[in-house]
Amino acid sequence: MTSSITLLQITDLHLLENPDARLLGVDTADSLRAVLTQAFSQATPDAVIASGDITHHGEARAYARFDAILAEFFAGPVLVLPGNHDESGPMARYGGERSLLQFPAWTVIGVDSHENGQPGARLTSADLHSLREQCRQAAAESKRVLIVAHHPMLDVGCPWLDKDRIQNADELLEWLAGHSTTAAMVFGHAHQVVEHSYRDIALFGTPATCFQFQPDSATFTIDVDEIRGQPGYRWLQLAGDGTVRSTVERVVDYPLEIELPHRS
Repeated sequence: MTSSITLLQITDLHLLENPDARLLGVDTADSLRAVLTQAFSQATPDAVIASGDITHHGEARAYARFDAILAEFFAGPVLVLPGNHDESGPMARYGGERSLLQFPAWTVIGVDSHENGQPGARLTSADLHSLREQCRQAAAESKRVLIVAHHPMLDVGCPWLDKDRIQNADELLEWLAGHSTTAAMVFGHAHQVVEHSYRDIALFGTPATCFQFQPDSATFTIDVDEIRGQPGYRWLQLAGDGTVRSTVERVVDYPLEIELPHRS
């Protein structure tokens, strides 16, 4: 039987151009290094998935920082997708959007759900056609499929986030459930753990490498729980028999000190 594939998913890094800058009091480059240090002490993955919001403002030098930090830990294949905070032009100049990984029993497909300058998701008819064709090709090769996006495909229970999910995801999920070998879909954006399913497709949302959002919050709220609010990441084990195992880890000892802006 084909051996399993180990993937490390990191998401919502929100890196800044200036090394001295902070986002809500957090040095997001430092929290990313803490995540990678812990993750790579546990295992060396076959590939890394970075599922969007690589930067916070889309500056070219912030993408260069991402490439440099990741290179300190890993030289293997990387799937990188833009999130709603990213900008396609600067991102393409520093590593670009690498959106397809091929393994003997698996195809990992990245779906670009972002639109420059907009918080919400956007999947065009051309995007959907391309995804379907890639899924058909994987099925023809007897491969299982893992799909990666930045935005959620379902409501996560936070109305202020749910308005920006992939709006035509129900139609997409129904097609995938009936016409493909898709086993799971993973995403970011929600800054919290999400674990659901659609028919036989597992849906996994992964915590950010910086700060998290409060689950079930009606408006923007940072999660200050001493465990759940910490920087996180996800391991994915893609088995040769087509099954998926996944675990979320936290850097529980990271000194996360949130500074919220004062409201007058």
